[in-house]
Amino acid sequence: MSAISGKGGPRPPGWRRWVRVIRRDPMEDADEELRYHLEMRVEDYMRQGMGEDEARAAARARMGDLGEVRREMEDLSTVELRTERRREWISEIRQDLRYGVRVLLRSPAFTSMAGLTLALGIGATTAIFSLVYAVLLAPLPYPQPDRLVGVWETSPQGSPRNVVSSGNVTDWQERARAFSVLGAHSLPYSRTLTGDGDPLQVATSSLQPEVLRALTVPPAIGRTLTERDAVDGGVALLSHGFWESRYGADPEVLGRRVLLNDVPYTIVGVMPAGFDFPATGVDFWRPITDGEFDATERTSHNYHVLARLAPGVTVEAAQAEMTALAAQIAQEHPAEMTGWSARVVPLHQDLTRNVDALFWVLLGGVVVVLLIACGNLTNLLLARAVARQREMAVRGALGAGRGRILRQLLTESVLLAALGAVGAAGLAPLLQQVLLSVAPGSIPLLDRAAIDVRMFGFTALSALGCALLFGFAPAIQASRSDLLSALRSGRDGSASGQARVRSVLLTAQVALSVVLLVSAGLFVRSFRALQATELAFDPQGLVLMDVNLPNQRYPGTPEQVLFYDQLLDRVAGMPAVSGAAGTTQPPGWSADMTFSFAIEGRVASNPNGREDDEEMHAVTPGYFEVLGRRMIRGRAFDANDRAETTPVVIINESLARKHWPGGNPIGERIAFRVGDTPWREIVGVVEDARLESPDVSPRPAIYLPAAQRVWPWVTWMTVMARTANGTDPAAITEGLRRALLELDPQLPPQSITTVEAAFQENTASRTFAMALVGGFGTLALILSVVGLYGLITYTVSHQRREIGVRIALGAHAGEVVGGVMRRTLGLTLAGATVGVLGALLAGRFLQGLLFGVAATDLATYVMTVGVVVVVALATALLPATRAARTNPVGALASE
Repeated sequence: MSAISGKGGPRPPGWRRWVRVIRRDPMEDADEELRYHLEMRVEDYMRQGMGEDEARAAARARMGDLGEVRREMEDLSTVELRTERRREWISEIRQDLRYGVRVLLRSPAFTSMAGLTLALGIGATTAIFSLVYAVLLAPLPYPQPDRLVGVWETSPQGSPRNVVSSGNVTDWQERARAFSVLGAHSLPYSRTLTGDGDPLQVATSSLQPEVLRALTVPPAIGRTLTERDAVDGGVALLSHGFWESRYGADPEVLGRRVLLNDVPYTIVGVMPAGFDFPATGVDFWRPITDGEFDATERTSHNYHVLARLAPGVTVEAAQAEMTALAAQIAQEHPAEMTGWSARVVPLHQDLTRNVDALFWVLLGGVVVVLLIACGNLTNLLLARAVARQREMAVRGALGAGRGRILRQLLTESVLLAALGAVGAAGLAPLLQQVLLSVAPGSIPLLDRAAIDVRMFGFTALSALGCALLFGFAPAIQASRSDLLSALRSGRDGSASGQARVRSVLLTAQVALSVVLLVSAGLFVRSFRALQATELAFDPQGLVLMDVNLPNQRYPGTPEQVLFYDQLLDRVAGMPAVSGAAGTTQPPGWSADMTFSFAIEGRVASNPNGREDDEEMHAVTPGYFEVLGRRMIRGRAFDANDRAETTPVVIINESLARKHWPGGNPIGERIAFRVGDTPWREIVGVVEDARLESPDVSPRPAIYLPAAQRVWPWVTWMTVMARTANGTDPAAITEGLRRALLELDPQLPPQSITTVEAAFQENTASRTFAMALVGGFGTLALILSVVGLYGLITYTVSHQRREIGVRIALGAHAGEVVGGVMRRTLGLTLAGATVGVLGALLAGRFLQGLLFGVAATDLATYVMTVGVVVVVALATALLPATRAARTNPVGALASE
């Protein structure tokens, strides 16, 4: 009861003291009301004959617990106060919004320019982020995707991701406890679909049923693959897209029999839309049968492995178990597995390992552009703040506090950002489609990119962040206006403070521009290095047609060799073709077939008695001539190198240097498996060539005549046709297809392309990065030039009186121009210095995307800084010249 007794109760809490600055504390009224009723009761009891103390005690007893009553009244008062404040706050926000809209509508040019700048910046950032989210951040479309891992072998030669032998897969499945399920699969490859309409090449992936169990994705219709299917074979799953395009989404497709490379399969299920494991574009999934999966084979490494971690097992624990298990297997099979180990990698990380740096660089680049744009808007708002100083002074004189003025200015910034966000929401989908159309098709998971609710949320957050970035400093500056001087002269003397802020902003803009321009310059130099790379063969005019013969119709090497000989004869006879040859590994492909080998008369250091695995190419006569590769020693293959003649091979320079340094390998003999394969005489050494891609160095390689290969499972071959001079490669495409179908009407080509197109695809990521970062750098430079021009013009306008006095005292025009240019040069060099340091830091992330140029390339840095300085000085020349023409009388009179 102390709150209503004595002389008004205890001192109110600290927060209530601040309320009293605005209005009377409502609890004072409650205390007075309670005190009034208590005193009235006391007087009534005293009139009834009670003494004052007795009457007061009776009154207190009659009114009950006054402390509880007061607390209830205080709660009610607090609710009323909060409600009143909320109404006032909403009312003030409405007023700020209405006033902000009117202010922006009074300056349509400024509003439009600012809104368009933000729409482009936020829209581009949203579009890039949608790609980053789809590829790097969004979880994989499987239940508990963080439990999925890829399991690889690590080779004695240091390869961290080597495909796995079937024998090791079997051991892992039987002995590893870190995984609830583990299975092997192959990458998609083309097979010929027949027996169901026109022949068609379809992408097929072979997998163990355990892979589908690990992914736990049920089919849309039908059933999945089972362990029984691995025994019997003959069944297949259909992709949702192929089901729709080929069969019109007919549910009766279940049970239909088709032929894949002449092998019959029954369709037992259709996978759901969006399921594209292990890569996009797969049409069929078939089981790896026990008959083709040799549980004892450890020298042929052919399979990719997917596993799901057991409950409670971490990736680190799984890695420790697999390392120990690999060591046990190496002890049990030293000839095959010494030096081999295992590596466990989260599946998402595994899929995106080649593109994560690229996407973070692109996102960083577009964010830098957005920051530069925000810097420009900050400078514009600072300039507007100067023009609005009298307005702010009047509002302050009428009673608006600094906080209210600050909130009003920030509201205007939020409105500008909202305008930019609306424009960005419309632009982002368009920009995303442009990016998707030029992005390399090999980027995994990119098809998941979409502008959805999450992306619009990102747009809104970006807009809010931009509003704070470009609006806070001008709002603070304007809310500090000196009312008296502003009302007298229209300015408050804060121009020097604004000039400092604008100078810092410009320095930051220049620094960010230098970072982007250096990055763009490094990519350009990298691209030029790619173009200038010596390939050691001529890629122009080379057309590639991939063919894969069905084993059912072409079961052995003789039948296959005969077919390809006939096909090459037909192709070589085409009028527009100057030469034709075949190879199992055409230019533009990565190595997909490697063999270890023994050298006659030597004992290899490896436990298996053979040298390290090297690339193996089976080629036809004329291969080196069609490519234009030069023989260093010995001879090329010819028509006499047949199955019945002496087995021969040709090696490249890298292999010769590795095994016969300083010697002559001609006449030496090698064997892939002594006893199982014959000794082969080395008859030639060919010049190294960059066959895979301009940015991939040549590796040791062995070439053998296709007619002398002893592996009938090597059924594929690529026909290389060189067009005659001046002939468009596209002109022979139909002729190649017709030549193949004339030999076998049930065998359409897998693909027809050119070497140049294959190389462009292999270097597409670098080209994509170069184009985008180059565009970001150009845009950043333009924005920085606009900001520099605005700053110099602003500075000159505020120094007009000073310049007028200097001219009146005899200063020459050159001195005035020189002063402006020196200030510009100082700001530019300061920003460039910071930018160079930032570019050196960014180079750590760029190095993996560059080719033939270091991230610290001095020429690029010098050239970039030179360009920025020249552009800055050229930009400052116009306002400097205007300043030199200042009329002293007019300048002094205007003040």
